[in-house]
Amino acid sequence: MNLKKKLLVVDQSDSTKIILDHFLGKEFDIIQKSNGYEAIDFLNSGIDIDFLITELNLPLLSGKELIKKLRESHLFSSLPILLLTASSESKDRIECMNLGADNFIEKPFNPFEIQARINAVLRLCRRTNYIQ
Repeated sequence: MNLKKKLLVVDQSDSTKIILDHFLGKEFDIIQKSNGYEAIDFLNSGIDIDFLITELNLPLLSGKELIKKLRESHLFSSLPILLLTASSESKDRIECMNLGADNFIEKPFNPFEIQARINAVLRLCRRTNYIQ
């Protein structure tokens, strides 16, 4: 029986996906998509996901648009989301957090920090469920 949480990584960069798969693959089942439309199609396929990591600057459907669509959806409004961005603009990060991203990290990143941030958000989700 597989008890790993499922992590959807949405990033056009193959190197980012390889790094995340290498460092997070022991703890998570990782599904990789290259753009926001692929992510939406995958999520609508009915496979449960526990966490989403998305790049801000995606082709076709941006990370901002993806976050907005997910937060507007009844099915995915509570899905934990971590935003990856190469942008040093705080206005982009603030906008994404206001759209519903739960956390963010700048590229280049330390994969251990991403793992720690994911675990922190998941702990918060468990606490919130416990309190309710």
